Amino acid sequence: MKKQINVAAIVNQLPDADRPGTESKFTGPAPDEAKKLVASILSGGREAILELAEMIRDANGKGEKNFKPGYLLHAVALRVGDKGREKEKLVFTEALASLLGGVNPPPGAQEYLLRELQCAGGPEVVKTLGGLLEKPGLWEHALSVLVAIGTGAGEPLRKALAGAKGRRRLAILQALGSIRDTASTTALAGATEDKDENTRLAAIRGLARIATPACVEPVLKAAAKAKGWEKIRANKASLLLAENLAASGNKDKARETCNLLVNANQAEEDSYVREAAERVIAGL
Repeated sequence: MKKQINVAAIVNQLPDADRPGTESKFTGPAPDEAKKLVASILSGGREAILELAEMIRDANGKGEKNFKPGYLLHAVALRVGDKGREKEKLVFTEALASLLGGVNPPPGAQEYLLRELQCAGGPEVVKTLGGLLEKPGLWEHALSVLVAIGTGAGEPLRKALAGAKGRRRLAILQALGSIRDTASTTALAGATEDKDENTRLAAIRGLARIATPACVEPVLKAAAKAKGWEKIRANKASLLLAENLAASGNKDKARETCNLLVNANQAEEDSYVREAAERVIAGL
């Protein structure tokens, strides 16, 4: 059982924030003192972490009232990331996740907590983050945390994609490509035919990052249909796809991708594409 501690008293041991218009004193405790303060918070377990987190009132830890708890919470987030502190990390991340999605703390404070989860969070908070992907003001931050975590993020992102539109849909497509979610290949392939150019390009780049044999046809098909700047970007993604296929051991598919790309770019102005594809082939 964790001991009861006076969180407010621990927070107040931190130096005051620098004041505008005065000489900076590089606010912050000495490293050894900071470690002691962090250890004190961790000794109080979940209850102490919750009390500290609930002191956060805005998104940036600004002002004298927000600076100290924000500083200390971030120091705790960094500390629990150290090797051998997996249990403390789990307590920390699950405590912060439990404060997300409701009316309190205020949205700005929840944004701050999400940034700390981006620093320390893992698969244990993925479900909670998925529930925020439709929350105005929070979904973008939750999305960033899911991308940072990676493991297990594909399922909630795919679920959110089904009903997403506009900027949110574009961002989720980009996220699925960033985490290389192979289960999203079909959804991304469908998005290569979207009416919006940015959406098409996000889907093409995502498939190039996922880089399985199933990605080749939709990427090259989209590149063949593209015009102007979109074609340049789509061809670049096609080359990336070939490189990633080769890196993952699919050298035959990488060679096939490059040959198809060469055949589809026979115009004189497309010579740079052929030359780039031939360099990839030469390196296989």
